[in-house]
Amino acid sequence: MRLPLSLTFLLSLGLTLACGGGGSSSRTPATGNLAIRFGTDSFAGYSQAVVSLEKVEGSTDGATWTLLGNVKTTFDLMALQNGHSAVILPATTVTAANYGQFRLTWAVVNYQSSIQQPAYVFPNGGAGQVLTMPVTTVVSGPVTVPANGSASAQIMLSGQQAVQAHAGGSYLFQATGQALDLGASAHITGHLGDGATPLAGVEVFAESVDGSGLATVQRRAFTDASGNYTLEALPTGTLYFVVAQPVGSTSAYAAGAAAPVNATLATAYTADLAFSAPQTPGALTLTITPASTAVQGTWGELRQTLTTGSVGSQTLIVRSQTVASGLAQDQAGFLGLTPGTYGVTAQRSTAGAAPVKKTSASQLLVSAGGTALTTLSYP
Repeated sequence: MRLPLSLTFLLSLGLTLACGGGGSSSRTPATGNLAIRFGTDSFAGYSQAVVSLEKVEGSTDGATWTLLGNVKTTFDLMALQNGHSAVILPATTVTAANYGQFRLTWAVVNYQSSIQQPAYVFPNGGAGQVLTMPVTTVVSGPVTVPANGSASAQIMLSGQQAVQAHAGGSYLFQATGQALDLGASAHITGHLGDGATPLAGVEVFAESVDGSGLATVQRRAFTDASGNYTLEALPTGTLYFVVAQPVGSTSAYAAGAAAPVNATLATAYTADLAFSAPQTPGALTLTITPASTAVQGTWGELRQTLTTGSVGSQTLIVRSQTVASGLAQDQAGFLGLTPGTYGVTAQRSTAGAAPVKKTSASQLLVSAGGTALTTLSYP
């Protein structure tokens, strides 16, 4: 029996819809281009810190991960500081999305030399030591890749606890970090000098201060041989205080702060620091009990009240360094301190959790040629 033409059309349309023709489920996800850079803050105590990176993934929900690129490269983290971050993912087509987390998988081979360890460190003045790495490190974003558009991101490791020495000569990689959209990030450059003499190898901090007056280091870098520094990948919309305390073997300078930088735009800002009248230094030894465990990172900070231009005086971090962990206690030795009083703080984080801060009840006096001692305890 021949079907009427109108009925034949309806049956054909029904079959087409049942097979998904014209349905939204067949649409290809929108794409965009993403490029990723990799860098790190400075951290004191090491001349080399070599790591090998296998791959980088992204996630929109923290549960499902998408491979963004196979990196397969070995880096010396000391070469990725002070504005020298490296491209680990050139502009690559990815699904357009808001990536809230990035996962770094560390390699088990050295891609520069097959006879070298995949990760190792050279403490200042010491021999090379194996650096124990986690399998992965996850850092938070967000970085938005627009449909048919482009985004550039930078993964920055924090210098607060990047490498921690433990009893028995073991060295653990404890770094945390963050991923930043470079389209919404500023950087600060500057020069440190004593008159016409550049000050090289000085650690410079970019800090923010919250409503309670608590300063937090957001970025740090060592000056180069010409006394220049770059603090890169700083989120915009923040007021930054740039602080340094030049340290010498026989003399040291009082800590100084530049006029604050109001980073409202994703552009370059400048903050120079001038120093004079070096003094005979003293030292301070900070002991922390109990010792850090293998999943904890601990660092010490020294604070002073400094004049910061039109904003007025602020209590800012002038020195920060990771502790060495012994069998019963952690310890950090702060050398090259100008005589004066310092507030002392320890911070300890466990398995990536927010750090717990401990502060000395009183300020410590450091005298020329002397060593002040203090102990902070965690429960």
